[in-house]
Amino acid sequence: MTRAAFATTLEAVQAAGEDFEWYPTTAAMIAAVARHIDEGASSLMDIGAGDGRVLLQLAKKCKHADLYAIEKSNVLIQAQPENVVPVGTDFYQQNLACLPCDYIFSNPPYSQFEAWASTIVESGYAKKAFLVIPRRWKDSADIANALKKRGATARIIYSGDFEDADRRARAIVDIVEVSYPMKGSHGWRSDEVKDPFDTWFDLNVSTFDTASEEDEDQSEYERERQHLARIRKFDTIREMVDGYNEEYERMQENYRAIFRLDHALLKELGVKKDALRDGIKVRMAGLKTTYWTLLFERLDAITSRLSTATRKTFLEKLTKRAAIAFTESNAYAIVLWSIKNANAYFGEQLIALFRELSTFEGVMNYKSNQRVWSKNSGWRYKADDHSHYALDYRIVVERHGGIAREDSFSYRHPGNLSESSHELIADIIAVLTNLGFPSSGFASQSIQWTSGTWEDWCVPGTVTVLFQVKAFKKGTVHLRFMPDAIKALNVEAGRLLGWLHSADEVVTELGYTPEDAKRFYGSTKLIMPSTVRLLMGSPEAPTVEVDESAIAITTPQLAMF
Repeated sequence: MTRAAFATTLEAVQAAGEDFEWYPTTAAMIAAVARHIDEGASSLMDIGAGDGRVLLQLAKKCKHADLYAIEKSNVLIQAQPENVVPVGTDFYQQNLACLPCDYIFSNPPYSQFEAWASTIVESGYAKKAFLVIPRRWKDSADIANALKKRGATARIIYSGDFEDADRRARAIVDIVEVSYPMKGSHGWRSDEVKDPFDTWFDLNVSTFDTASEEDEDQSEYERERQHLARIRKFDTIREMVDGYNEEYERMQENYRAIFRLDHALLKELGVKKDALRDGIKVRMAGLKTTYWTLLFERLDAITSRLSTATRKTFLEKLTKRAAIAFTESNAYAIVLWSIKNANAYFGEQLIALFRELSTFEGVMNYKSNQRVWSKNSGWRYKADDHSHYALDYRIVVERHGGIAREDSFSYRHPGNLSESSHELIADIIAVLTNLGFPSSGFASQSIQWTSGTWEDWCVPGTVTVLFQVKAFKKGTVHLRFMPDAIKALNVEAGRLLGWLHSADEVVTELGYTPEDAKRFYGSTKLIMPSTVRLLMGSPEAPTVEVDESAIAITTPQLAMF
């Protein structure tokens, strides 16, 4: 980032009242940390990540690492690269013991560095942590006690200042490398980090017992079903968080009661400390996962607009967040992250579908494209070799399986149609929806498909056909589209692929009318907080301001779909 760009960002941070002692880490400091991390690291987390510059630079060394951030400023969160995933906002609301990663980095607010450093040392779940903190850290009793309690070691790997930084400061700092204890006994691998929860448990729990017996007349399945039915009635993030906190506090109180029982009695009853400790961890993690899953279910308004492949990728990234604290600010940050990342996928999946539908018989050259194509069996798989063409409204695709043959496995052909064909239909529905052409009709899996029979998807509230699908046992799938829908797909594909640079070129290259060109050029409908209605429900909830021309979300506002 140039100094001019930094000045602009700092001005925005200050205007939003979010200047939480933000002193961006210098290049020299980042280089010092990079020298002490492994290239094969799979995950990096920055606590107080700012605009994500540290993670972005460290990722150049750890090319395959997942990048996680805890950052309070919404302006800076939105300035972070798209591959940086928020796992928390307010540092003091996070349970770092539930956020395992290879390396932790933090350049904390210097007025609070002792509290931050002590917490990271005591509860960080990583191989090492790198802390940029004032030199007086060596005199801190809190940091010394945290190192002792955790059994961690500390050494200085760099000393410097901010005299030449983007934002100057008088502070002289050390970068302290904290090495966490490893499991090296009782059969554990010596390279595995000792879980900080285990350390806390061993220090704080002297007596233990099994939890109270549940009503034996009710099965575990029935209890779980009733629990899910209850929490699914929550309509807002505030209600979800209140419900989670209530359950979590009740769980903690139950365990406190267990810990007050006499150790001799527990031993006589055969209760094992390690088993109880692990059980508590599983129960607490399970409760958190249940509530995050509930929130993810409410994101269907986003995920339903993703194609099959991108939905899988998106949800895999999203569900990794289940380890973070379930708080209002974290939930808002996750929903904003979901919007931003879902929008980023729309162009990619449109191009993927366009290529998938590109067959020799089903394409038409642009007027300026005089290239002669020859048909061969591999043409569809070499579609990237061809450019400047549009799709016909009638298309026949192969290699999707079509209608099941007698010897096919039924579970691979829901409703007698191949899974690949179902996925193609789902992708068409998602992409057309994003182009402003939503559809109504039965889910493809609920239809009993017959070879050679058309199935229709219509414009909602009408009998006007948006697209039709007909499949055969020989594996071919025939498609017919409403002309306007295929025009929109052709125009947006051409724009995204760089074949069309204006609405005027749509007219000259494709022969569409000026009205069609204006209507379809740039017609992809992005998800905005104002249209998603995200689980709002409290008057104190943060607000969102969106520059729709730039598609940039600057602060969180969320109200439910």
